[in-house]
Amino acid sequence: MIATTPVQKRYTTFACPTPDCALLNRLGEGNIAHQSWTGQDKPSERLRCTVCGQEFSAREGTLMARSQLPEETIERLLKCQRWGVCDEGTADICGVALKTVYRFQQVAAQRAEAHHRQVVRGMDVAGVQLDEAPSKLRPKRVEWSHTAWAMGRWFRLWGDLGPRTQDTAAALIAQVVARVRQLPVFCTDGWKASTAALLHVCGVVYRPQRRGHVGRKPKPRLVAPTDLFYAQVVKIRDKTGRVMAVSTRVGFGGPRRFIKPMRLRQWGATIQTALMERW
Repeated sequence: MIATTPVQKRYTTFACPTPDCALLNRLGEGNIAHQSWTGQDKPSERLRCTVCGQEFSAREGTLMARSQLPEETIERLLKCQRWGVCDEGTADICGVALKTVYRFQQVAAQRAEAHHRQVVRGMDVAGVQLDEAPSKLRPKRVEWSHTAWAMGRWFRLWGDLGPRTQDTAAALIAQVVARVRQLPVFCTDGWKASTAALLHVCGVVYRPQRRGHVGRKPKPRLVAPTDLFYAQVVKIRDKTGRVMAVSTRVGFGGPRRFIKPMRLRQWGATIQTALMERW
């Protein structure tokens, strides 16, 4: 039997990231030990799993992974992005190259999305407002930003970038449904693809019976479940794009049945998407 390095208490907050390890992503198992220090000034620590024998960096799974930047610089970069400092200003304040800022943004976005997928689950959300807006990206191209906000609280359930198609809208709705305990009340603008996307994700298969004994059997179709409530805020614009009038319509749930859950949740009796419009 090969003797191993005794595991210290401060290593119980680490887990082995090796996919083939029996203790993959399991904290506090006592299988992590110190291996060595790396870098010019020895800033990075390498750890070792005593079960599978694989080495990995203590920065693995964080914003400092595969980076030689000091921890203070990483924190300064994160604060600059948090308060909306421009890319050139962030590079000047933190004393790094502009391409380093771009790389940090890409890594931070991936870490934030992974954290959001793991943490935001089983939420008690009574209503959701969905909307899409054009967003400028580098290099000089425009994408659509699809966003879902929880009604009654200032919380963003999910956001995605993609073309303004029914598939992208269905992917956004699927992410919302995966993160709530029960179907919320949905409110969107007058985009027709939103209705089809919502029915594609939340609909149930209905198989109508054939009348008589001749003819083809009716094809099954998707119908809205009884607990699905959905309404749209339709804006009527002129030729210049100016809003002339605003109307509302209920897609699923019926007008009378739709207003009842809104009053119970103290949202008033008006169908609106004010939260998304303010954002």
